[in-house]
Amino acid sequence: MRVFATAILLIFATAVFAQQQMPMPRQQKQEVSTDFSQDEIETFVEANLDVTKVQQEAQKKSMAIIEKNDLDLERFNEIVAIQQGQSEEEASEEEMKAFNAAAQEIMASNQKTQSDMIAALEKHEMSQEKYQKIMMAYQQDEEFRKKVDTVVQARSNG
Repeated sequence: MRVFATAILLIFATAVFAQQQMPMPRQQKQEVSTDFSQDEIETFVEANLDVTKVQQEAQKKSMAIIEKNDLDLERFNEIVAIQQGQSEEEASEEEMKAFNAAAQEIMASNQKTQSDMIAALEKHEMSQEKYQKIMMAYQQDEEFRKKVDTVVQARSNG
């Protein structure tokens, strides 16, 4: 279920965060900088906690919007696949009306989500660019990921 909720956000999010948090395909993997100070890593961990809370709230809202429009998450995602030409299945006119209404509402909600994520970063005095660079390093560099995970572990134990 969590995978489907994430798929919704990735498909409809207007936030640059969602785009940057998707791992790059292996063949296009580029060198990433891991030259961040301990303070920057700690700030990233704190900011990421807040960003994650915002994203989780957005997922809950998206789920509620889909259900309010008489669709379940699985069918909603099937219609997304149909829309993207990735499915031979068909959707009824009624389902398409419900899907379009839900999708528009989710997109509008995602504008607020983007603002809330930016506010979360600003609260920690971290730029979007720095957050994205650290996130990319975290996703692509195993040693750096271990370093960040150590900070996360220390924070959760302290």
